[in-house]
Amino acid sequence: MRSVAEMFRALDNAYGGGHARQALVRYLEHEVEPMLRGTYNEATGRRLFSAAADLTRLAGWTSYDIAAHGLAQRYFVQALRLAQASGDRAYGSYVLVTMSRQAVYLGHGREAVQLARVAQQGVGGGAPPVVQALLHAAEARGHGLLGEVRACTTSLARAERALESARPGEEAPHWSRFFDEAQLADEFGHCHRDLQQYRTAAQHAERSLQLRAAGFARSRLFCRLVLATARLGLGEVEQACVLGAEAAQQAAEMRSARAAEYVRDFERRLEPYRDAPPVRAYRERVSALAV
Repeated sequence: MRSVAEMFRALDNAYGGGHARQALVRYLEHEVEPMLRGTYNEATGRRLFSAAADLTRLAGWTSYDIAAHGLAQRYFVQALRLAQASGDRAYGSYVLVTMSRQAVYLGHGREAVQLARVAQQGVGGGAPPVVQALLHAAEARGHGLLGEVRACTTSLARAERALESARPGEEAPHWSRFFDEAQLADEFGHCHRDLQQYRTAAQHAERSLQLRAAGFARSRLFCRLVLATARLGLGEVEQACVLGAEAAQQAAEMRSARAAEYVRDFERRLEPYRDAPPVRAYRERVSALAV
């Protein structure tokens, strides 16, 4: 089950949630649910419920990525129950962070902050540094959406300090290992974009793109559009359009509603410059793409 989850996670990162979601759901229904109804001792049961929670959260995540938001929330609630049954409070906090991410995407900044704070309370101060960094970064995204500069920068600083305190080889949950310097720079880029601090946003987005592995194609696409937005905010229209067109091409090759929405958001921001030659060239280039 753990290996299957890693396979589906890699497919999601590379091709979008719509690529293999139905296969993941079938696996949950036909393989995982019968095992949960089986006979096992307590120790095996805890591991089984923990693995099932991970797969169920991933089913919610892929549903969220294709904009099936109500369905995603039902999977997240079920993942929370499974995490509770396994006794894994830390994983429960990760599910809450996932719900916080969805709230940010849907424009519910206050809810996002509250979910991130509940997640922090759930694990307390004894969580591994990388987990603490992940939780503080989630709170920062909510504050950024709300335009709360001081609270956002405070949460980002806490995330940065926590990640810096992590020691090489230190034990951390498997689900938290994606949160590295590239991810932290991505969080900074998104937050500063939302706060309209475009120069800082561009610096962090560029750093994330330099550090991020190629397998995280969707995350790289998001970050490229954050960078494009930052360049636009700095008045660098031509460079913004080049970055935006590259991202639009990638989005057309993915099955991700979020990727398409990032492109549409960038295009809405282009509207004040619609008569500029680089914008007309951008629209000609992407007009044939099915984003």
